[in-house]
Amino acid sequence: MTTRRFTRRVLAALALSIAPLALHAAEPLRLVVGFAPGGGVDTLARVTAQALGQELNRTVIVENKSGAGGTIAADYVAKSQPDGNTVLFADTSLLVAPYIYPALRYDLQRDFVTAGMVGQSDLALAVPSNSPIKTVAELVESIRKAPPQTETFASVGVGSLHHLGGELFALKTQTELVHVPYRGGAPASQALAAGEVAMSFASLASSIGLANSGRIRLLATLSERRFPGMPDLPAVSETIPGYSVTPSLFLLAPKDVDPAFIQTLSAALQKSMGQKAVQDAFLAQGSVAAYQDPQATRQWLGDETARWAGVIKDAKLTFKQ
Repeated sequence: MTTRRFTRRVLAALALSIAPLALHAAEPLRLVVGFAPGGGVDTLARVTAQALGQELNRTVIVENKSGAGGTIAADYVAKSQPDGNTVLFADTSLLVAPYIYPALRYDLQRDFVTAGMVGQSDLALAVPSNSPIKTVAELVESIRKAPPQTETFASVGVGSLHHLGGELFALKTQTELVHVPYRGGAPASQALAAGEVAMSFASLASSIGLANSGRIRLLATLSERRFPGMPDLPAVSETIPGYSVTPSLFLLAPKDVDPAFIQTLSAALQKSMGQKAVQDAFLAQGSVAAYQDPQATRQWLGDETARWAGVIKDAKLTFKQ
């Protein structure tokens, strides 16, 4: 065989081996979201998808598979082919989901690979605008003086981070609160404005409109630090040390995905979250774009899961489907 013929055969074989890879790379990356279009998580997923598409030079589409607190989407991604075409846009509610849906067929630690932290969404503690309470300290004092089982708080639903935020508040202050669940942030905030409940633990994004119109009063954010978009609003932790409720957003891929894909995706995510346009879009939604690498995100996942398990145990919470 001549050198020229050998070279042609090698090049032909190489072309055949590269062709499937080129086809794979051309396929869209699906960012699967466990909530309906138009909601807070979906909006942030679309901001992230657009930025990732630019960094990866690849089409990134958002695919909504809503229901059961995001567990339908998680189950779908866990069972997807680990081909680098499907990623879960996950949030902290999935850490609590096993206590609410004990029949889950996946495990976050076992069936997924972390690709990095996207950011955090801020929650807020609020009271009706006609309440005399102006600070977290005054609220705690008021609760302690009230008759047992009379101080109510609204949340977006049983088992939500908003609900657990109220339970953690009661544990940290050694007070009694009665949980009143609503179907979503808007109904919960409207109930607070109408005086149906004494306080609410709700997303900052769903509360800020009513606060600006003077119908409710924001007392504090629930995260450890003040929300950058509202630096004059204190954090609960400034009054109650150790208190922190920070719904986080992170990317997960099926467990057997190529490590090179995770490395590429994580690098693109880091650059995406550093874009000013992305940071501004997150702030507009009451959130903060804050990247963490896969290893740090996986450590956080374990620590945060254990922390909320402790809150559920200490508050003696049970969830009925």
